[in-house]
Amino acid sequence: MQGAEGDRRRAGPRPVLSRPRLSEPLTRRDAAPIVVVQGPPGLGKSLLLDDVARRLGPGRVARVDPDAGDDLGAVVDDILAHAVADDAADPPAVLLDGVVRPDGEGVRAALRSVRDHDTRLLLSTRTLPGWVTSDRLLDGTIHLVGLPDLLFDSSEIQQLATRFRVALSADDLAELDQTADGWPALVVAWLRTRRTDATLSARALHDLIDRFVRIEVLGDLGPADRALLTDAAAAPRFDATVLALLLEDHALPAYTATLIDRWATAGRLVPASDEGHWRLPLPVRRCLLAQLDLEQPGRRTDLVTRAVRLLVARGRTTDALPLVVDSTLDKATAGSVVRASWEPAVARGQFDDLLPAVNTLPDDVVAADPVLLLLAAISAVAPPPDLDTFARRVAQADRLVDQHMLSGTLLTIRCFQMVLARARGDAAAALAVERMGQALIEAAGDDELREHLDRIVYFDWQTGANRLATGDLDAAETVLGHTATQARHHGIAWHEANSEALRSYTSFLRGDLAGAARQTRSAAEIARRHGWADNQFTDHVHLTRGALDLEHGRTTGVAERLHRAQRRVDRDAVPPAARLALAWSTLALLAGDRTAAGHAELLTGDDYTTNRLPLNRLLATIARAYALLARDDPKAASAVLDTAIAPPGHAALLAVARARALLAADDPLAAGRELAALGDLGAVSLTVRADVFALHVESALQRGVSADGDVHQLLALAERTGARRQLLLPPLLRAALTGGELPLPPSGPLSTLAVELAALHRANTAGAPALSERETEVLLSLDGPDTLSEIAKSMYISGNTLKTTARSLYRKLGAADRYEAVTVARALGILPPVT
Repeated sequence: MQGAEGDRRRAGPRPVLSRPRLSEPLTRRDAAPIVVVQGPPGLGKSLLLDDVARRLGPGRVARVDPDAGDDLGAVVDDILAHAVADDAADPPAVLLDGVVRPDGEGVRAALRSVRDHDTRLLLSTRTLPGWVTSDRLLDGTIHLVGLPDLLFDSSEIQQLATRFRVALSADDLAELDQTADGWPALVVAWLRTRRTDATLSARALHDLIDRFVRIEVLGDLGPADRALLTDAAAAPRFDATVLALLLEDHALPAYTATLIDRWATAGRLVPASDEGHWRLPLPVRRCLLAQLDLEQPGRRTDLVTRAVRLLVARGRTTDALPLVVDSTLDKATAGSVVRASWEPAVARGQFDDLLPAVNTLPDDVVAADPVLLLLAAISAVAPPPDLDTFARRVAQADRLVDQHMLSGTLLTIRCFQMVLARARGDAAAALAVERMGQALIEAAGDDELREHLDRIVYFDWQTGANRLATGDLDAAETVLGHTATQARHHGIAWHEANSEALRSYTSFLRGDLAGAARQTRSAAEIARRHGWADNQFTDHVHLTRGALDLEHGRTTGVAERLHRAQRRVDRDAVPPAARLALAWSTLALLAGDRTAAGHAELLTGDDYTTNRLPLNRLLATIARAYALLARDDPKAASAVLDTAIAPPGHAALLAVARARALLAADDPLAAGRELAALGDLGAVSLTVRADVFALHVESALQRGVSADGDVHQLLALAERTGARRQLLLPPLLRAALTGGELPLPPSGPLSTLAVELAALHRANTAGAPALSERETEVLLSLDGPDTLSEIAKSMYISGNTLKTTARSLYRKLGAADRYEAVTVARALGILPPVT
């Protein structure tokens, strides 16, 4: 086997997939001088080193056969000495691929030679060398790439599937995950079975994988270690405490954490969570469990049952859940574990184990317990949502609880009833349920309120969602802001993230663009920190971010943001379809994109019942009208808007849409009357107010009359909000501002507005400017205090080269000088905004 590997290495690289997330950090100037790629076979260690060698460039890497044994140091020293003598250049990096004895004297001598010649060492091996110590990893002397790093992530799997010309459905991805768990060689093998010219059957594949794991991955395990690892495989994931319970039959040291460290270091475990849980890779676990069930039938169930009971006795029901889901336990034990896990899971938003666990219980067990019924209800709205089952389970739970005494279960039922009412487009029913819940809370004592704090925070979040649905934005902002603060102070991250996500769109509608951006960052950071990036509430985050880009006049990258939101909308029990439709229709108007208009129209129909909610009904109607305007049909757009009814506080939003359609139909007098009927704009959000003044100016330009007062009001609002959409959409207004027909302030933030608007319009309709790597580097340097001479020195280029690059940069951005270039780049989103 070793000889075959050596022959393959000497035959040269065999690239399958470039992995820049791994290789790029290893080729930077500040990369560690020693790189160790370590783990079992089939992880692509050699291919990664090949990729690094290609990126470093020809002649920059010296491949050395590691089979030289104790003479390895002399071989490396000789190669490096000759390289320096030949061209007096920096010596090449040394690549040792497939080292069998990394702690041998030959490798240690090679390390000394590399250090003496001040170059780098790239090494791959199955076993972790003893000289890879924690202090050397901490100080950056050594960069270790291990099993968790080398497993394919989802994007790499998709790239590889594309290369193999294999289309992957959601079911395919689930099967691939269970079969290969990201193990590169196994992923490649699985994809081979799905090709049209496949010669490997699924059965043969599973036999090969089983043999590969038994021989190549586990073949060097001693009997004692194999017995320990086999019992550990009974749990889908574990920490030191769970592992100690599973291994009670073995004579072990007091601390199993040491054993976990040893297995993780050897590449036997991968992290299962941020909370210190670990797991075996699925192919390895499957192989060990098959052997355990064959040799000791029933032992797996005994191990898990004992661990579950002890964990429950210690109050660690959440840690017992994965064991319940994964194993066959008696239903009474399983039901008690699931029920006891309800409170902590709700507080933390961690339903990944809870929902599958309740689905393992028989219906008679579930139907007798309101908590289990509510969990079954949550399971019913997991994508794709089943509202009928959700409603039935909530109603069953409601019949089993005391209706007159505050309890966490009853509050949850009221929250779910509000969700159901909004999902059905019935705002009145949602408000009626809210009043019932509020009466319970107001009648409760302080001790009861403290006991049910997490459920009260959830109730408040649903109350805020009700306010947003009816269009009461000020109340929604107050409630959701309070909810997010309460959740943050009491460590209820799930409710904080959801409240911030919903609050961000509320702030957007209120014209508080900075607040909306801040809240989306907060929600996204909480989601990233807790592994919730794919959870449903993130559709609101993607939607608001896309809407914010549009409000700033940018369309580049917005379609992808909106597609991310749309992929989750149909998986949401209460989909924000109307809000997404309005974003798509705005994109259609700014970019002249009729496909975006089509996306908007598909989201405005009655098949989305949430479009019946008061504010959503208005937004969906405006989105449909804007889609028609994007298709050059202002008459139809006006007809759609004629029957629209604005909820209280949103008359200006509807008037703006009607005026826009009338102006597109060349009827500026009617548009002016529509806007004039609004009267005092003091209660109107700043961004909608800017729309009103922008359309007043557009109407005046169409009629050929002066609009000086409206222009000054409009520019003041543009400076205050940072919004540019209002200036870009009306064509005559945009042309007058970019052409200099309307006066702009000679200094200050709006002095370059004409250049900024021209660049935005050009990017929206013809594509964003494509900057070279050097132009981008120059642009980043221009956004600072250094002079051009200082920038040239820091980039190690001549002053003339810098000036040539800067001129090219200015031309692409449509800027006259350094100041305008930075301003335009910020407007286009190439540079971050000033904070």
